[in-house]
Amino acid sequence: MNVYEAMAAFVAVGETGSFTRAASRLGKPVSTVSRTIASLEQRLGSQLLARNTRNVVLTEGGREYLGHCRRILTDIDEAEAALGRDAQTVSGTLRLTAPVVFGRMFAAPLASRLVQANAALHVDLSLTDRLVDLIGEGFDLAIRTAALEDSELIVRRVGVFQRIMCCSPDYLAKAGPVRSLDDLQRHSCLIFNRLRPMAEWPLVGADGRMQTIKVGGRIDADNTDALYQAALGGAGIILTPTWQARADLAGGRLVPVLPQYRTPDVPVSVLFPRARMLSVRVRTTVDAVAAALPEFLDDPAPDASRLDG
Repeated sequence: MNVYEAMAAFVAVGETGSFTRAASRLGKPVSTVSRTIASLEQRLGSQLLARNTRNVVLTEGGREYLGHCRRILTDIDEAEAALGRDAQTVSGTLRLTAPVVFGRMFAAPLASRLVQANAALHVDLSLTDRLVDLIGEGFDLAIRTAALEDSELIVRRVGVFQRIMCCSPDYLAKAGPVRSLDDLQRHSCLIFNRLRPMAEWPLVGADGRMQTIKVGGRIDADNTDALYQAALGGAGIILTPTWQARADLAGGRLVPVLPQYRTPDVPVSVLFPRARMLSVRVRTTVDAVAAALPEFLDDPAPDASRLDG
């Protein structure tokens, strides 16, 4: 058994959840892929996949092994690319993760431009508001809109944005005006419950002084897009990125609330494992992110080309 090919087959099945789709990706018969996985499981002495009549799911051991296989296959691909004739060709699979809303508005269009410009590139895009373990989960690159703590990653800071308070005109018509921060505490606010503490909003006034305001409301969620749709529907006041609200504010679907207040700067960074530093597809994507992001940001970083970490 060729272990490299067996790992590639297992990764294809694990990522697609289907022997048929995996076989199509690999250009091999389904029976060959099935036999390869069975041989791999026999060699390891462990079941990697749980099969039923409708789909294929990873076992707990399979999920762990999938991460190892992704890293090993990526390292092999990078080593060959670095020495090969096509060392400067953007090719292979780029695994990219970003927050849900930011990813929908920015990362997805960026992925489209990248694959159109690079015929040999495949982008595996994961949009999630949870903090992804790039190394443990086998990702090449992450775009993050928060303070960073990953010491094992290379960081390229691209810039900052602020969050602002806004709501629909219908909400204000029903709930009454908001003239002060004291008024804000009596209104229904839409709360992102992945932030801690989740019911406190840090706000900076025109004088530069920061205050932390306790807010309350009847809706909290772990998905910022859900909260934004609730705001558009008149459910309350949201604290949301300037780039997300810009078009709806201009169109009158949202109105600003206490516009003299904003949050402290929120950094936007691109991160990748040190092992990916020589990858041409990672470097190309990092450069593309840095070039395209300024339109989203309130303050692009003057040193966006610098790598830290």
